[in-house]
Amino acid sequence: MQGSEFIHPLQTKEQRKKNEDPRVQISGILQGPTRQEGESFEDYKMRMKVENKMTRDYLKGYLIER
Repeated sequence: MQGSEFIHPLQTKEQRKKNEDPRVQISGILQGPTRQEGESFEDYKMRMKVENKMTRDYLKGYLIER
């Protein structure tokens, strides 16, 4: 299967015709696996849990709203 033939689960017919990706780009939202300055360990673990879930959902093709 080539990349252009892949159909995202939430992709509309118009998006398929234009070969558009319906997912929101999450790279600008993620802060990465490094603990931020002044971030408590509990906040770090919660942020990592949320970021990992967002990444999994993004890769599955789910639409992520801001």
